[in-house]
Amino acid sequence: MPERRRRRAAPAVLLAVGLALQPAGAAPAAADTLELASLGARNIASAGGYLTWAAPSQQGGWRLVVRNPDGGVRVLPVAPFGAAPDPAIGSDRFAIDGRRIVVVYSRCAGLSSIRGCDVYRFQLNGNDGEERVARLASSHYSETAPSIASGRYTFVRRGAGGRPGVHYWRGDASAPRRVCPTIARETVTNGTRVAYAYDSSRGGGLAIRRLSGKGRVLRPASRQPSVPRSIVLDRYRATWLVGLTAFQTNRLTGARRTGDVVVGRGSRALPIGTDSAAPSMSRINRALTHLGLVTLVPPLGFG
Repeated sequence: MPERRRRRAAPAVLLAVGLALQPAGAAPAAADTLELASLGARNIASAGGYLTWAAPSQQGGWRLVVRNPDGGVRVLPVAPFGAAPDPAIGSDRFAIDGRRIVVVYSRCAGLSSIRGCDVYRFQLNGNDGEERVARLASSHYSETAPSIASGRYTFVRRGAGGRPGVHYWRGDASAPRRVCPTIARETVTNGTRVAYAYDSSRGGGLAIRRLSGKGRVLRPASRQPSVPRSIVLDRYRATWLVGLTAFQTNRLTGARRTGDVVVGRGSRALPIGTDSAAPSMSRINRALTHLGLVTLVPPLGFG
C-alpha cells in the first residue's frame, strides 16, 4: 500500500459553503468580544499562527474552517464530515527547511466519530490536497484522536484487534507503536510526550507519558466530573478544560512522579457555552463558544 493517497481539490473559496460565519462585535460576556460568529462551532486547535475548528454547514454535515496567521478565514476544500472532526495542527518535521504545517483529523463512516475512521492531513502552508496517512491505517481498527508535532503522530486505535489504545508513529518508522491500552477520547503530543484524556468508572482523567516509554505516568487530573477536553501540550506544560474552568500544570521538565506535578486553576471562568480554547504561551486568549470565536478580555492566566 503506498504511504499516502492525495485528493487534490480546487483552491478554497472563502466562506462559500453556507457556514454561519461573519465578523461580529457583540460581547457574549463582560468585556469578552465575539471576534467571528460561527454558531455551533466545535473543537478549536491552534499552532504555528493558525486556528482551526469544525463548523456545521447549512448544506448538512461539518466543515473545517481555518484562520490564517494574517487573519484571513477559509473553509478547507475537502469533503464534509458526518460528525464534527477534532483537528490538531502541527509540523511534519523538526527541521525548518521544507517544513509543512498540517492539520490532522479523522474521517469516519457515516455520522459516527469512532467507527470506520482513518487519519488524514491537509497542508496549511502549501498546495497539497487532502492526504490519507496510510501508515496509520489498519484493517482491524478504527483510528481516531490524532495529533502531530515535528512529524510524530499520536492517535487512538479502537476495534477488535489485540492491541487497541494510544499509539505513536514516527514518520521514518515502519509501523506505529502502542504507548498504552487506554481508549482515549483525545490525544496531543509535543514530540516527546503524549497527553490523553480518558473516561473511567471513577470519572474523567488526564494522563501524560513519554513517547520513549521511559519514566512514570503523570496523572495531573483524575476523578473529574467530566472528561478533560481541549488539551494543549507545549514543551513544558499541559493545559485543559473541565466545564468552564481551565487548568494548567507547572513545568513538566524533570517531573518523575505524579506528586511532582502542580496544577493551577485559571484566573477567571470561561464564557458560558465555551466548547474549547486556544492557549497562547501561559495564557488563554481565545475560546470557541456556541456563538463562535471569542477574544477573552482579560486573558485567562494561571497563578
